[in-house]
Amino acid sequence: MRIALCSDTYHPIADGVANHLVDYKAELEKRGHSVRVYTVFSTNDGVFGLPSYRFPLYKEYKVAIPVYEMYRDLARFDPQIIHIHTPFTLGTMGYRYARKRNIPTIGTYHTDFVNMDNTIHFPFIKSILNVAFQYNMHLYAKLDLIVSPSKLVADHLRKFGRESRVVHVGIDLNKFEYSEKKEDYYFYVGRLTQDKGVKELLAAASKLPEKEFKIAGSGPLKEMVRDFAQRYKNIEYLGYVTEDEKISLLKNAKLLIAPSRAETFGVVLIEAMASGTPAIGSFETREIGILQEDYNGWFVNYGEPEGLIKKIRELDGKDMRTYSENARKSSIGYSIQSTSDRLEAIYGELIESKGR
Repeated sequence: MRIALCSDTYHPIADGVANHLVDYKAELEKRGHSVRVYTVFSTNDGVFGLPSYRFPLYKEYKVAIPVYEMYRDLARFDPQIIHIHTPFTLGTMGYRYARKRNIPTIGTYHTDFVNMDNTIHFPFIKSILNVAFQYNMHLYAKLDLIVSPSKLVADHLRKFGRESRVVHVGIDLNKFEYSEKKEDYYFYVGRLTQDKGVKELLAAASKLPEKEFKIAGSGPLKEMVRDFAQRYKNIEYLGYVTEDEKISLLKNAKLLIAPSRAETFGVVLIEAMASGTPAIGSFETREIGILQEDYNGWFVNYGEPEGLIKKIRELDGKDMRTYSENARKSSIGYSIQSTSDRLEAIYGELIESKGR
């Protein structure tokens, strides 16, 4: 098959969707498919990058500028199916191209716009995010199929009259190194935003001077994290880390701390599980299904640093070897191979239904 993937986020952006797409493209190509990614970066063969500018409200991301050359490139590639991963410039252009040529389109709903109101500080941000959500719903309603990365998302979309198929976001588990031998630090990696629970993590860490915390990532709260790291010796801000550095940090961490309220899936949870590192997540993302209480992780209420402090102290001195093994076992079902199996079958169905 010739498969086009359209996404406003891709390598070298270090978020879950970008990492997943890199692994997914590689897996599809191993299976003999031709894959072309349409995004804001042009990093290697098989990637077409639109010109772009920094998103002024969130400078770690870019906004693609629509140019007709993308349509020319799509025509040369001649995809049999187009898979959209973000609804904005890339997703819209991919859909318009497909509609005119009767090419099947599929879209994965990755981003929870509803719960991002505290991520970006800007007047009328709730209204802006609501427009983004409504546009996402409008565009995806026109596609041949919507994919949800978890049951949590499928249930959410159903409330707005959108049915979807649940296909988890897989990763290349072989990249991650399993270890039961851990160092004595707690690790956070991801976007530095309020919806991820970063403020609560910092508040908790500042009241646990005997515990070591390592925080990696970038985002609007970067300066706040840097300020806490300067004021509290037990907090280390690592900034952006490479993939190899992240793999090592996850392997050696005592626990991953991920108290987010805005996860549609949580790729970093799978990465931690594959590394044998249990995690503390939030009850708000419990329905994703990756973490299980007192098996491979624990839950706290989002927005309550006291609950995080209590949980960390409760787990202090606990033998984590069984939890590490349970975490590794939990990751097995989320391989990039299993995700590719599901989507490969769906692509075939849709292509056949269009008579292509």
